Amino acid sequence: MAERAVEELARLERILADAFQSPDPRAAITAAAEDATLPAALRAHLSAASLDGVRVAGLLIAKLRFERLMHGSREAGEWFQRDPAAFAAAFRRYHAEVAPTAEGPLQEGAAFARWFREADSGNA
Repeated sequence: MAERAVEELARLERILADAFQSPDPRAAITAAAEDATLPAALRAHLSAASLDGVRVAGLLIAKLRFERLMHGSREAGEWFQRDPAAFAAAFRRYHAEVAPTAEGPLQEGAAFARWFREADSGNA
C-alpha cells in the first residue's frame, strides 16, 4: 500500500513538472485530470487544483528561471538585449525541453549554453 502511494506521488510530481514546463500549464493539468489511465484519486487531486493558481505558478517558475539565466550568463543577457524576440523564442524552447534542475544562476547559464550548443549543432 505504501509503495503504491509513493509511486502515485512520483507520478503526480512528474505530471506537475511537465505541466510547469509546458506553454500552458492549466491545459496540461486539465488534460491530466481527464486522463482515464491515471488512478481516480490522482485525477481527483488534479481536478481540485486551482487553475488560476496553476497559471500563476507556471508564470512564476518561468520568470524565476529567466532571471537565473540572466544573472548566470552574460552571453544570454547580451543576446536578449540584441534580439529580444529571438531570445524569447529560444528561451521558451529551452524551458520546455530542459528540466529546471539548476540550483543557481551559474548552473542555469551552463545548462542553457549546453542546450544551445546541442540545438545549434542540430541535436536538440
